[in-house]
Amino acid sequence: MKKIVVFFLLIALSLVSFVACQTEEVGTTDETSSQSATSTEVSEESNGLYVPSHEVKDQGGRTFTIIVIGGEGTYVSDDFTTESHMYGELIDEAVQKRNDMVEKLYNVQLEVVKSATINNDIVTDCQSSLGTYDAIMPSLKYLSTLASQEYLYELTEINGFDINAPWYDKNCTEAFSINNKVFFTSGDITILNKVNTPSVLFNKEMAKKYYPEVDFYQLVRDEEWTFDKLVEFAKGVANISTTDGTYSDDNQYGMVTAYGDPVVFFGGSGEKFVRKDSEDIPYLSFGSNERSITLAQKVLETYKDANWLIHAQLCEAPVWETSFAVFYEGRALFRPSYFSATTKLRKLSEIEFGVLPVPMMDDTQDSYYSYCGTGATAGVAIPICAKDPEFSAYMIDAYSAWAKNYLTPAYYEINLRYKDLRDDESEEMLDIIFDNIVYDMGECFSFGDVATILFDQVKAGNSDVVSIFETRKPQAEAEIEQLIATYVD
Repeated sequence: MKKIVVFFLLIALSLVSFVACQTEEVGTTDETSSQSATSTEVSEESNGLYVPSHEVKDQGGRTFTIIVIGGEGTYVSDDFTTESHMYGELIDEAVQKRNDMVEKLYNVQLEVVKSATINNDIVTDCQSSLGTYDAIMPSLKYLSTLASQEYLYELTEINGFDINAPWYDKNCTEAFSINNKVFFTSGDITILNKVNTPSVLFNKEMAKKYYPEVDFYQLVRDEEWTFDKLVEFAKGVANISTTDGTYSDDNQYGMVTAYGDPVVFFGGSGEKFVRKDSEDIPYLSFGSNERSITLAQKVLETYKDANWLIHAQLCEAPVWETSFAVFYEGRALFRPSYFSATTKLRKLSEIEFGVLPVPMMDDTQDSYYSYCGTGATAGVAIPICAKDPEFSAYMIDAYSAWAKNYLTPAYYEINLRYKDLRDDESEEMLDIIFDNIVYDMGECFSFGDVATILFDQVKAGNSDVVSIFETRKPQAEAEIEQLIATYVD
């Protein structure tokens, strides 16, 4: 596994001796401190642990306060507190190890505010200039709103903050910077960027029955795992008696899907609704090249044929439970799924299943892409009312680095710990999926609702892309120009 640390590494070492070792090796001289402000290199100890390049400084028991996503449901933050209902002891232990390590190394006290009203809390704090939070972790989508309203510090202007460190998601940073300014990013500090990463689950038993000669994992390795292959295999197992697309317990489906999945397949092509030019200025890329329109049209036309798939929204209520059962009861070959669903699946069923990346859309691609939605994915930023942004950046760096040592490996282990997935192929697929997480500024900033075109059209049973795009294009371009005016002096 790429750069993954064995989770229980160093458990026998005392924290006190380790602190001394880290402080000595990271460096405490003025020369080291000066270099760390611009260095993009990271010390990697012989035991495999990542260490920030900044100087380790005693904070004298100072409190670092961070607000994270709370409430009920799947997409709450389990990144700082040891109360995970979704992932259990493995994540809780990793969080505790990370928190303990940072508190010992830096002599800092962690205060976590887990809020179900995080968006309102952040704005209220900024508008009142209270400076309650040193760092904030709402969704990426809401961070885009805060950035547009100038509520966030520009991270690369803060002394010593190294946005190129390996615990920050480079794809996320590059997707949401404007005019080379970075106001928020994501990375190892959270597991939600991986929780909300898509894959394609497949029923191993059904695959062996209908396609005994096909090695699905080898198709991925050979870069022959394509959207056309998925559709071909899915149609080959479908046995549907209903002709109006409605659900029936008697049907066997090629794929159980949802209205939001077409954008996942479109994003798996590497196409985006918004890209940036050489000056890091965004522009509406959807429709600017023939491939984007052609592939979007292809996905919608494929989905319009209801003789091989079932939409979750057309299942009996409660639709998400009923549609999920279609897969875990063995009545569908494929299910596009975020990893939140994969975790739930292991608790619900003994079905033997595998995990594949989102397929390529055509043979022009040189990589698989995992199109991460931003509505429930946490990012990290420093609010403009933070009292000491350099302290905020310093501690974000520390918690992120040690999360890469403990939290990320623990989340990998969760997705490999059960017998049906404990094999070399599964680990290999996770590397492919998580190493290629991509983000789309058009989806995150919701310019003109262009990014919802596929959702809206598949819901309506319509495969037309061009006409609806033309109606939304002017508003999208106007909103992009408005954002540029905010970011560009």
